[in-house]
Amino acid sequence: MDSFRDEPRRAPSFTLRCGREPPVTLERFRGQPLLLVLCSGLLETSATGGVTGWNDDSALAPGDDDGLAAVRAELRGLGAVLLLVFEDGALCVGPEDELWRMGPGRAGDAAERAAMRVRYGVSPCATGLFVIDGDRRVRFSHIEVAPRRGTLHTIAGALAATGHIDVSRFTLSRRELVVSSLATGLALALTEPPARAATAPAAAPAEAVAGVEITLQINGAPRRLRVDPRVTLLDALRERLALVGTKKGCDQGQCGACTVLVDGRRVNACLTLAVMAEGAPITTIEGLAKGPELHPLQAAFIAHDGFQCGYCTSGQIMSAVGLLSEGRARTDDEVREQMSGNICRCGAYPNIVAAIQSARKGG
Repeated sequence: MDSFRDEPRRAPSFTLRCGREPPVTLERFRGQPLLLVLCSGLLETSATGGVTGWNDDSALAPGDDDGLAAVRAELRGLGAVLLLVFEDGALCVGPEDELWRMGPGRAGDAAERAAMRVRYGVSPCATGLFVIDGDRRVRFSHIEVAPRRGTLHTIAGALAATGHIDVSRFTLSRRELVVSSLATGLALALTEPPARAATAPAAAPAEAVAGVEITLQINGAPRRLRVDPRVTLLDALRERLALVGTKKGCDQGQCGACTVLVDGRRVNACLTLAVMAEGAPITTIEGLAKGPELHPLQAAFIAHDGFQCGYCTSGQIMSAVGLLSEGRARTDDEVREQMSGNICRCGAYPNIVAAIQSARKGG
């Protein structure tokens, strides 16, 4: 690629602050949003202390003017400074032209830098990026094991991809939000006026809950239950009848993980109301095998490794059972077309097709 051609390296466009170098510690940035990057490799300097370069292409490199400009634009948006921590020291980069070195050769600094990697879960060969607010809370994290375009491009790309990051000191964490919500609810309950509490209607008994009684013919057996008319077949199977082999994936009819057979036809249980299926024979993944004897498609999926994580597998098998009963798919392309409503995020599609074709041919 053009961007990876060898070109003469130019000096980076920044000004280095010389003089006494402070130790590498996050405490000196308290109250200041910080972009912390834990870099692999060493920071090299000249005999006079000036920055001359970095020892590998995975670190910040001279000539990265475009990457530096992009990072500084992100720093201005965050109101933050950038702290690049290497194995032998650190660089602090401001949103404008300033850059200063921190902590080379000081006693305890190496241990502090190593402790940072442990604290933030970054292995020695990886680059870790963390946006930290003024209260030292992590608002965004990104870790790359082997950055391909250099640290500056990695930083700019990660920040640009994630969009807006809130570093406000008054933003609650998820745990703080839950705790504060519970505390507020408890306070409101304790301060409720006595008159209102006395006149509040009693909760309706479980028997009086609105609903309709239906009988579903599931895997050859009638199952009677009372449901709200709005309950989907998927929720009735999983939550009321404990038939959890039918999976809830997208819950929008787009992934096929909830596929069951209703009157022999493939349907998305998440888009089918339970009351609509009353009286029709329903087959779920639990009803395919006959005792210890697997259905031919179940055996074929095992023989051809038609699954990896297994979450979509029950929907894939149920859809394949319906596909074979329809008799419309013969070629591999026809199988792919007819199975296109079932998504496998692991990408086991070739093995799924092979398993379906094997079962169709009786092999």
